[in-house]
Amino acid sequence: MNSSSDYVLLLDHHCGANLMVQSLSNQVVGSIYVAYSADQAVARIEQSIPYLVILSGTHKNWPPALVDRLRETVKPLGTTIVALTKSHEPSWPVQEEHPGVDGFLVEPISQDVLHLLVKSAVAKAIL
Repeated sequence: MNSSSDYVLLLDHHCGANLMVQSLSNQVVGSIYVAYSADQAVARIEQSIPYLVILSGTHKNWPPALVDRLRETVKPLGTTIVALTKSHEPSWPVQEEHPGVDGFLVEPISQDVLHLLVKSAVAKAIL
C-alpha cells in the first residue's frame, strides 16, 4: 500500500458527483478520484491512500460497516473522512451512528468551507 496522500477520493453511489468534482477541482492538492461503489473505493485506497475521503449521498449509503472498512484501510495514515448530505434530507445522521466519520457537511458547500476542509485534511495527513 502506498501512502502517497496525493488525491481526494469521492465515493458517490448515485453518479451525481459532477458539481462536487467541479468545486473540488479548484481546491484540491493533487487529483480527484471518483468511486461509484464501496468495493471500488477500497480497491483504490489499497493502491494509494488519499488525504481526504468524501462520502456523498444520503446517510443510508454509509452503513457503519462501510465506514469501518474505509477507516481500517486508511488507518493510521491520517486520512480525513467526511460525509456529505443534502440540505433537504429528512433527517441528518447522528455522529454516534458513524464514529469513523470525522465530520458531516451539508450541500451546497461554499468554496471557503471546501478550501478549509482540503487545507485541514492535507495538514492532518502530513502530521
